[in-house]
Amino acid sequence: MPIRINQLTRLLIKQARILIKERRSVQHNLAVQALKRPDDIAIQFNDSTLTFQALYEKASAVSDQLLEMNLPSRIAIQPDNQLNSVIIIHGLILAHIEMVMVNKHLTEHEVKRQLDSIDVSIIITENNYTSLSCIMPETLFAGAADRTAVTTYNPEDILSIMFTSGTTGVQKAVPHTFRNHIASAERCKESFPYDSESKWLLVLPLYHISGLSVLLRSVIEGFTVILFEKFDAEAIIQSIQEDGVTHISLVPQTLEWLLAADLERHKLQGLLIGGAKLDARTLEECLKRELPVYTSFGMTETASQFITASPDDMINHPNSVGPVTDDIKVAAPLNGAGEILVRGGNVMEGYLYPEEANQVAFSDDFFMTGDIGQVKNGYLYVLDRRKDLIISGGENIYPSEIEQLVLSIPDVSACSVVGIPDEKWGEVPALVYESDNEHDRQIDEVLQNIAKYKRPVLYKRISELQRTSNGKISRHRVKEWLLNEI
Repeated sequence: MPIRINQLTRLLIKQARILIKERRSVQHNLAVQALKRPDDIAIQFNDSTLTFQALYEKASAVSDQLLEMNLPSRIAIQPDNQLNSVIIIHGLILAHIEMVMVNKHLTEHEVKRQLDSIDVSIIITENNYTSLSCIMPETLFAGAADRTAVTTYNPEDILSIMFTSGTTGVQKAVPHTFRNHIASAERCKESFPYDSESKWLLVLPLYHISGLSVLLRSVIEGFTVILFEKFDAEAIIQSIQEDGVTHISLVPQTLEWLLAADLERHKLQGLLIGGAKLDARTLEECLKRELPVYTSFGMTETASQFITASPDDMINHPNSVGPVTDDIKVAAPLNGAGEILVRGGNVMEGYLYPEEANQVAFSDDFFMTGDIGQVKNGYLYVLDRRKDLIISGGENIYPSEIEQLVLSIPDVSACSVVGIPDEKWGEVPALVYESDNEHDRQIDEVLQNIAKYKRPVLYKRISELQRTSNGKISRHRVKEWLLNEI
């Protein structure tokens, strides 16, 4: 249901701008960069580029269009990794509209269910949903920037809202304030150094925190984002060679694809890996090629990565995600392992939905991540998600421990260990692995060195494991497929 711009509200909106200006004291980062480095490239996409000045002007024009539409203070957007989506995102920020980032791969029913939970009925999208009011992106590029636009913000205002990637139970709505995003950028810069001269290749989806955070760091720091619409190993490697890419954010699967396409260092200063564990053979290959790989741990609730291991950390403390600080602790460790708790300026203050989740989400001033980890010699090791933990006959089984062993088999490209029901033990582990050939015997051999109760009761080979939109293996989809198979 498309909605039209209401030109009659313009004067009222101008008055509203004056009223709200008093409580906003911090200059928008894009406005600052447009003044400091107007001619520097903010965004490169295919053969097009936008300077910070040009990006600010286009975003201001979109902001003015949005304000004339008399919209609620919170609407949704389903962005593509394209230039127009970048402009609209910045336009929403300048218009002080809370933007709900929606995964473009969801069905209309899934989108409606998410948005209903936080009372949102309007979405900027290319899709023609019948149950929502839709704003087509191209309709936001009709006007010119209004120079009376407010260019300051309140750090405590909500900038973005995202739903957790959790796949069991109710998805939670996570609000990120301007302060959260600024703190996230500062924390990232401390452990994954970048500056205004950096060129950060972005191929992760803009509707995920990992993608949006790079876009926001760009206008906070003033560096160039080289945006890719979709993952293309050969095109990315060509960009790394020709465009002088210094930084790139990846998940393990996309890093593996780049390695297979003969990735070399060139001018790369950092490859930031998040979303899942990096297996030993991939790390070894990166070290062999002298690639500056950083592994990290974070989540939607922490506005991107929270802790990061440097290349030196990964050599001296293999499998860790970095050194712990006072903002990180492991709660009630049993045999050294317990739930990872974090606190800091980048951690959300509480879920918008469901509100009752906040009653168990925090312990004092620490957020309970739901991840299981342990601290050794001052470094954090993430064992698994609490929801992925398999409890068999009272014994804790960490799927990643088994997966790392199976991935030592060269012809196994990926694998997932999930728990399946068992009458005697309650739950037992099962393995699904990705390979062109059967390797059950080799799997038996590599699992001989772990306790019998940890060994999967069955193996299933598949040509391609089920993954999320950003390339992470989806355990719940794997489990659904497996239970259907057996």
